[in-house]
Amino acid sequence: MKTLLAFLLTLLLLGCAPAEQPRLPALGRAEISGARLWQRISAEADFEHWAFWPGHEELQPGQSPHGQFHEVYINYLLEEALPAAGRRAPNGSLIVKENFDADRRPTNLTVMAKVEGYDPANGDWFWAAYDPQGKVQAEGRLQSCIDCHEGMKDNDYIIIRRLDLSLPEQ
Repeated sequence: MKTLLAFLLTLLLLGCAPAEQPRLPALGRAEISGARLWQRISAEADFEHWAFWPGHEELQPGQSPHGQFHEVYINYLLEEALPAAGRRAPNGSLIVKENFDADRRPTNLTVMAKVEGYDPANGDWFWAAYDPQGKVQAEGRLQSCIDCHEGMKDNDYIIIRRLDLSLPEQ
């Protein structure tokens, strides 16, 4: 009986464990587009199974233009690089911000994709915005995104948290 209970408990725990994120190669300059990036974050490696930005788990208060609330997910490349002593995200890093209104309904997604050689003058970031169903609203070298994030150029255009800070205790 104890063996059966231990076995069932093990199955239960394994069934509840989060799936490991697929280790896909970084998207390159020749293939990056809003449609291709959506395919990566939704079909190939569902961002909702990624890690939250460390110390920023679950729904958090947000601000314009990202909405009243947001959740911020990062892919395995960025997660494994943190803390980054040089305050640079590795090529292939993906940051997905799911944005919500005051009633906590999804309004859109905004994505930063680090693509080697894509836009060296602006940190090689490809920017994209999608409606909740994945329709591309904007993509590419988005000046509005660059202008807002430029103040954090020394942190690889990432506003949410300095990349070189120690990770919060779990």
